[in-house]
Amino acid sequence: MSGKPKSPAELEKMLKEMESLSKGPTETPKPAREGGGALKSLLGFFVKIHDEEEDAQPAAKIAPPTTTQPLNTKTQPLNTPTSKIEPPVKRVSDLVSDEPPPKFNSPATLDQGEDLSSKTFEEIYLQAGVINNQRSVDEIISLMQSPTVANQPLSVKVVAVNLALMAKGTKIDDYIADAVRKDRALDAYQLMLNERSREVEEKTKTGIEKIQKEVEEYLKKKQQEMEKLRAQASEAGRQSVEFSVRRQVEEQRLADAISPFLEGKPNPVSVGNTPERSDV
Repeated sequence: MSGKPKSPAELEKMLKEMESLSKGPTETPKPAREGGGALKSLLGFFVKIHDEEEDAQPAAKIAPPTTTQPLNTKTQPLNTPTSKIEPPVKRVSDLVSDEPPPKFNSPATLDQGEDLSSKTFEEIYLQAGVINNQRSVDEIISLMQSPTVANQPLSVKVVAVNLALMAKGTKIDDYIADAVRKDRALDAYQLMLNERSREVEEKTKTGIEKIQKEVEEYLKKKQQEMEKLRAQASEAGRQSVEFSVRRQVEEQRLADAISPFLEGKPNPVSVGNTPERSDV
């Protein structure tokens, strides 16, 4: 097969061929050293196509040692522990390591009508600057759920997705990077919410302590005012009782003074009576 497929018809043809290969060979199984079933054939089919891609990184070729030709110093024998058929795989964390992590600013005030937990993921991604619709991880999800490979094993689905991306001229790393960027955006948004929660909790604790202190001071002040009022009432009662005793003595003196001149008439001087209230 030469050149990479570009049209949807060619891609559909490949996927159908993959489905046929995934069902396994119908002839007598080959010996174990040559076997592997449908998956083995399918992987071989994928590698064949993959090797023809111009943008694909070629695997390191291994030349077996011979008696007439010295072993290439850049090639390791197959039986050595350090031999590698494939080039080192780039770590997923390295895909976006040169990009600054997203950051979300916490709202200045806590708006009771705003629920930050219900913000859509699309809004979060957009706010974090994750805009890559051409190579979105959602496309990988859609390909994995495609009816063409929906009932195939996971390994077959992976090969099918790689074939589809090759036909499109893209690499799986671009879609993995999109997933990593979105994951970092979600982590950054969660971090903002966590920090915001701690800040609000600290402010709430400080505010409650302040109010409790104000309440205690207020109660102390009002307690003092109540004690003052009780003291005033007690003093007023004392004065009334003490004067009542003195008044009774004086009234008796006055009554005794005029009693001889009343000629048997009632003494008009009241002694020890309870005066009527003026507002009654």
